[in-house]
Amino acid sequence: MATCEGVRPPAILLALALLLGLSLSAGGWRAEPALASTRSAHPTRRSHHKAPPPPELALTPALAAGGIPITMQPVGVSLEYPVMAQDLGSGPCPPPALVAALQQLGSPPLSLAGASQDLTVPSGVLSSLPASWETATLYTLPADFWSQLHCLLSATRDPLTVGLNARSGAPSWATQMVAGAQSAATNGLDFSLGNEPDLYSLPDYASLDKPQAGEEALDVDTYLRVAEQLQPAVGGAPLIGPELARPAHWQHELPRVIAQLHDQTVGVHLYPLTTCTTPKAVTISGLLSLQAAETPRSLAWVVADASAAGAPAIISEANSASCGGVSGVSDSPAAGVWAVRFVLAALKTGFHEVRFHFSGGPYDPFIVRGEEVLARPLDSALAALNQWLPVGASLRTLTVRGLLATAVSQPAATSLLLLDNQHAQPEPLVLRGVHSATVETLGPTRDGVLSAQLDAPADRLKLTVAANSVLAVSPTP
Repeated sequence: MATCEGVRPPAILLALALLLGLSLSAGGWRAEPALASTRSAHPTRRSHHKAPPPPELALTPALAAGGIPITMQPVGVSLEYPVMAQDLGSGPCPPPALVAALQQLGSPPLSLAGASQDLTVPSGVLSSLPASWETATLYTLPADFWSQLHCLLSATRDPLTVGLNARSGAPSWATQMVAGAQSAATNGLDFSLGNEPDLYSLPDYASLDKPQAGEEALDVDTYLRVAEQLQPAVGGAPLIGPELARPAHWQHELPRVIAQLHDQTVGVHLYPLTTCTTPKAVTISGLLSLQAAETPRSLAWVVADASAAGAPAIISEANSASCGGVSGVSDSPAAGVWAVRFVLAALKTGFHEVRFHFSGGPYDPFIVRGEEVLARPLDSALAALNQWLPVGASLRTLTVRGLLATAVSQPAATSLLLLDNQHAQPEPLVLRGVHSATVETLGPTRDGVLSAQLDAPADRLKLTVAANSVLAVSPTP
């Protein structure tokens, strides 16, 4: 939606403001205190409140210098094995639309994980099992799965994480899976040993009570014995884990698990909301709440444990709500706004990356139907995050009245300002020192990222950030 440079006619400015939630004025990266409200001092008159002037921010690219460094792509993807197999299609190579979709996301890390990880077996092994084996719930990989995946990764160059079955698997199966993964990977490969082992002792996902200290140690001991049997299959390749569903279940034991597995990356799972037992509780207002946005901060202790072990911590599986999400919420534009907030909170907590899960449900960022990819609002938000926060950038939180502001210093000496209005009313802001800027908008009621080029003749860019919306402002040199 770029317009010609120069002073725009008032009608065009008004239409643009209404569409984007913007108005016009500018920028260095520091906030100035707002003027206090004034009140009539006459004792016999009713007091009148004047609205305080909008806060002002002066934009300078150095503002984010020395902030939190971005050392990994902030967004990755995680897919259930059957979802990946379906998306690869029936030909020797995947649909071109799938290649384009992953490239649009920035070719992020791609994990084969989820609940199916602990049910997946290599092609051809079930026919040799004794009749006493319970195989009805196991998922057999298609014979050409790894060659199809290799074709995909040759085009996209996504790094690959392969989850091995630690709950119902055998070391010989792990050896076959590792060989297949090695034949498929083109730009890095690591492995995880089991999915959500802290839930192995539970009969179902309805039982999520935290175990007692003795039970915690017993569960950890059992898992580590299984993991030790699988480790020779990976041959010293990097490990990510332990992929806990409820990290607090093993809080006391996590340092021991990290040390014994020699995890190069500490990965845990985190969902702010759940549909497993209370699907009606997942609403758009809940997804846009401060609690849903700030959930990563509850796992600061995981970051500390990982740091003590000399390893980065990531949220290796996440999305809007566990157990597949809710149609009308997880696939709504509000999910994109939530994702930006969630990833920023994770990065500021010390996590290096968040991987968003695909399970064939409403929360998938996109779905593949034959040769076509159908993108959902979450997809455009994830693509924007990897563009706004490239490896080598740094970010810093700014204090601005009414808004959560994040300054991003990008590697090519460019700057970006992320403005998040977490309130139900629009919030104004004046950026000083900006004569022209690209403004990208994510809102809770409109699909995708809307972009516009704005000019401010007086080098004062006046913005109004709509309720529950995120703006990315890039000053034009």
